[in-house]
Amino acid sequence: MKIKMLFLLVLITLALGACAGYQFHGIPYEPPQAAPPITGLDQNGAPFSLDALQGNVALVFFGYSSCPDICPTTLAEMRQLRSQIKDKADRVKVVYVTVDPERDTPERLKEYLAAFDPTFTGVFNNSIDLEPIKQAYGVVAEKVYYDAKDTAAGYSVDHTARTYLIGPRGRLVTSYPYQSPIENIQKDVEYLLSEVK
Repeated sequence: MKIKMLFLLVLITLALGACAGYQFHGIPYEPPQAAPPITGLDQNGAPFSLDALQGNVALVFFGYSSCPDICPTTLAEMRQLRSQIKDKADRVKVVYVTVDPERDTPERLKEYLAAFDPTFTGVFNNSIDLEPIKQAYGVVAEKVYYDAKDTAAGYSVDHTARTYLIGPRGRLVTSYPYQSPIENIQKDVEYLLSEVK
């Protein structure tokens, strides 16, 4: 009797595990939630809205073109991911929101992103319109001047380094810390693409 009960419990546990479904990498949103709106101008100076990307998978990153390491590394990884997905790459949209509107004009974003992948979308907002977008995604960005006594000396921007995964139905599914394994992000992207006809 005890053996039968134990066997039954094992079967139930396995069944529940199967029902749980796919487990996303990174830090999943449980449950997935509607992605906060992102609007602005794209790198061509045209109006941009994140809503227009529904039906595709979007990878959103907040950065700036003068970033010495984190941003170019992340963009290179996104280029690699799209090249590995191959036949479905056109369904993967990379959105790069600048946190440095003083220097990153749409023209500058166009030049910068073209060095990685011309299909990437850059999003520009003035600092006032950018603030609620940053808050909605929990993004922090702060200027750090090279010489605290001389603002003309230039600055870098300390910023949140996360990539946000948004599914085809416009839901925020998970986010990845900097240097998350690209193969894990790819698995999540491919899973979402497989769910959409």
